[in-house]
Amino acid sequence: MKQTLLLISIFLTLNLFGQKSDIENLINQVTKAEVPENFEYYFLVPKSLEQEKIVDSLQNYQIRELKIVDKDFPENFIYTQPRNETVNWKNYNLNKAKLVSDEYNYNHILSPPQTKKIKFVKYNIEQKKYDSLIENKEPYTLILKKKWLWNKKRIWNNKMLYADFVESWKMDDKNNPEETVYYHFSKPLFSENKKYAILSVFKQRRCNGNGFTGLYRNDNGIWNKVMEFNPISSETISTHIRCEEIKMIDYE
Repeated sequence: MKQTLLLISIFLTLNLFGQKSDIENLINQVTKAEVPENFEYYFLVPKSLEQEKIVDSLQNYQIRELKIVDKDFPENFIYTQPRNETVNWKNYNLNKAKLVSDEYNYNHILSPPQTKKIKFVKYNIEQKKYDSLIENKEPYTLILKKKWLWNKKRIWNNKMLYADFVESWKMDDKNNPEETVYYHFSKPLFSENKKYAILSVFKQRRCNGNGFTGLYRNDNGIWNKVMEFNPISSETISTHIRCEEIKMIDYE
């Protein structure tokens, strides 16, 4: 009896390890196509998306096209009912992924924050030291030069300080594009033969987002996207100011 339980335990462990490896391999390949090349890393929301039911998403002609490409395409796979389960990506080895954390995002766990911290430094700071602070700053932090007499609480009333602030914000977004978008992935669904997979991808920016569900095919170890369906988009609306306006700050 003990030997039987041990064998079952070993089998389940190997199966879970294999599934984890399959998921990591798929997502690591998908991100190569979805994350811009100039990103040194990408922010990933730790909790996975819930995979939606896709039974009505593909049209009959699309399924026929799939069968033309692959006569053995498992049509029943499209009608698989996804389980209501999510995973925590911190348990997976995903290349270049930085998990969103409260340390950097002010509890905005689903989209990039609309605020940035401001760290003031002396206006006549040495350029080398200033450049070092910029290079080693925490995400969503601006390094702003300020003269001693300038009131840091009244940026909007000081034309020179405000101009420097706006320019600093824009340059920060340009130099750190990774901070402008959060990625969301669902837990993939695999066909029985592991040749096909379904994965939902969503890219959330400060003011808008877009995503899709993709059908992927494994061609000799390379996951290629066959088609997209279930397109989705989002938009952030404020009652007082436009989302794009630079008017939200936090002082360090």
